[in-house]
Amino acid sequence: MCNKLRNLLNVLPIQKLHKRLSGLSAAFFLLLLFGCFQTTELKEKTQREPDNSTLLVESGKAHFDAKHYEEAKKVLKEAIKINRSNVEAYKWLALTLREIIAKGYDEKIYENTDYRRNLTLEGYRALNKAVSLAPEDGELRLLRGIAGVKMPFFVRKLEQGIDDLNRVLKSNVPDSTKAEALYWLGKAYQKKAMSRWIKVVSKNPNSKASKAIFDRMRPAARRFDLSQYRPPVVAIDFILGFRDELEPQTAVWVEDREGSFVKTIYVSGFSGHAKEKEVRLHKWADSSKFVDVDAVTGASIDLGHHIYVWDLRDNSGTKVKAGEYIVKVEVAYWPSRQYQLVSARVDLGEEGGRTVVEEGNFVPYLEVNYFPAR
Repeated sequence: MCNKLRNLLNVLPIQKLHKRLSGLSAAFFLLLLFGCFQTTELKEKTQREPDNSTLLVESGKAHFDAKHYEEAKKVLKEAIKINRSNVEAYKWLALTLREIIAKGYDEKIYENTDYRRNLTLEGYRALNKAVSLAPEDGELRLLRGIAGVKMPFFVRKLEQGIDDLNRVLKSNVPDSTKAEALYWLGKAYQKKAMSRWIKVVSKNPNSKASKAIFDRMRPAARRFDLSQYRPPVVAIDFILGFRDELEPQTAVWVEDREGSFVKTIYVSGFSGHAKEKEVRLHKWADSSKFVDVDAVTGASIDLGHHIYVWDLRDNSGTKVKAGEYIVKVEVAYWPSRQYQLVSARVDLGEEGGRTVVEEGNFVPYLEVNYFPAR
């Protein structure tokens, strides 16, 4: 019995299982059973022929389709060990690693802060090998071209990515594939242009050109919708006004009037998971000591208008007392090493209050609104 059906049996009592299955269309149920038999048959074939690289690739693709990416990676690497000329094995390994990377930062970077970088490089090496084995394959060129555009700037694969995408345009691939290549070429030249702007801001931050760049980058404002929340709450509304080669590290937290830590509202994925292993947000790290980091770590935010809400509870979940508090936003960019810390005071009393701070270019706008209980 395959895992899909076994899981249903484990989770549902027999009466509910019968009801669940009877509600499926006959065609869907047949597909479910066919998938089980197909997976079981493939597993048995692989066990009978453990040195069959083609079968291992089929097994890896089955794991990929089931979103079991770690298992897919393991099987595909085994296929490559057996046959280092298996183009499909390299292609599907690259696609599998792309899916693992797409999950974003997680707790694995605490043990190895280069974890995602190493996965990215491994995926690119797999595409390199596939292209070297099948240089006229337009799909592989497209995949490597996209990877070259998406790779971090320090790997220096952008030009190769542009070359791959131009080759796709000159090949006999379908028009839909050429359209995708054109889209990624646009992204590539956008990235090149952004690199020039970053150089201007880094070397001449007070120049007219830098001012024009900040004015052009500054995003449109959004509005906080109080109807989605139950007061009392504090709305923290700010703009990140700059885009670097990589998404910045950002932290939003609250301190009391004496400067003692109260609560982290949000921290970017890398900083939240890496903790003291690699500190980019020093003020937040010194204040929070990472005490409540796991619950508030999220995907890294970038250029744009962002709104977070504080429910007036500290890091232990206790409602804070009335009085004055300080909301802080810290942002650190890389590789330009641009940085800003901005803060705004808020008085939690019986009356509502609003504080607006407009300073600097990286967090050019911070608005803190206190909405008391109605």
